[in-house]
Amino acid sequence: MDKEKLNRRQYLALNWESTIHFLGNFLAPAMELERDFIRPPGAGEELEFLTSCTRCSKCQEICPEQSIRLFALSDGAKLVNTPYMNLNESPCTFCMKCVEVCPTEALNLSDYQKCPYLGTVKVEKYSCLAYKQVMCDYCVRACPVNGAIRLEDGVPVVSKELCTGCGICITNCIAEDGALKVLQKEHS
Repeated sequence: MDKEKLNRRQYLALNWESTIHFLGNFLAPAMELERDFIRPPGAGEELEFLTSCTRCSKCQEICPEQSIRLFALSDGAKLVNTPYMNLNESPCTFCMKCVEVCPTEALNLSDYQKCPYLGTVKVEKYSCLAYKQVMCDYCVRACPVNGAIRLEDGVPVVSKELCTGCGICITNCIAEDGALKVLQKEHS
């Protein structure tokens, strides 16, 4: 088979085309990506986050609660080594060390107002002891935001306006199957 020699212009054109094709495959799905996971505090829109995060893992290393994890290659090329949180397993105390250590401001406080917000806690009625007529207020007492979880008629009610989704109530829940779950924040 004859190997055709490429001149410099052809070589650059082919490489440019390949690069554009690669980036198109990488970025197009990211723009359509709806998160089914929670990013650390200060993460903005997904496309902006993916393009600014250098995957340095500094946020994971500094997290005192070990709440931040990194996606593996098996989760997809666009997510690999980017941080996420499973607040149903490990809470966030909003110490903001992850934001402070971020070298690119992929995590930043510009989108936050006074109170950070990662999601909202949902009470699983079938597991909650209070719904089984057992006096329990562990989630109410554990919540760091006054009024985010309160008892009404003996059962916990979560205020969607006040709940930050930190997950601290989950780690303090004494129900056998866990009666609380953090749902991701709704993106506008």
